[in-house]
Amino acid sequence: MSDDAASETDFSALAASLQSDARDAAVFFRVMCTALTDALPDNTTVEHDHSMFKNRRLARRVTVQLGDDTFVAELAQQRVICHQSHAVHGVGGGLPTSGEMDVAGWTAALLTSAAQAARTRNAAVTALRSMTS
Repeated sequence: MSDDAASETDFSALAASLQSDARDAAVFFRVMCTALTDALPDNTTVEHDHSMFKNRRLARRVTVQLGDDTFVAELAQQRVICHQSHAVHGVGGGLPTSGEMDVAGWTAALLTSAAQAARTRNAAVTALRSMTS
């Protein structure tokens, strides 16, 4: 199995796992933060509530940065609020696109972006290897 196929399978399994835990917002959010940190440790930042006791600090916000895309989810009033923004580069710049979305749409967009980042990374590694061979 290629690295791309394995990555997409892993991301699909992650999506299914996240969807199955979506019934209770607090549990879902904790599971989602852990899954994202495990799957994308270099791209994921989790912010926790302030508490004197470390084991009582609950996750309140997770941010995943993948290329020009930033995915933010936060737990507020017993629901998960998700946003995605996309930075615009180049001549004239332009304004970044941003918007609130439901959890299913956010998860799908995140998985698509992660799969694209994996393909781009694999293509770069292949190109570098061909230069050194």
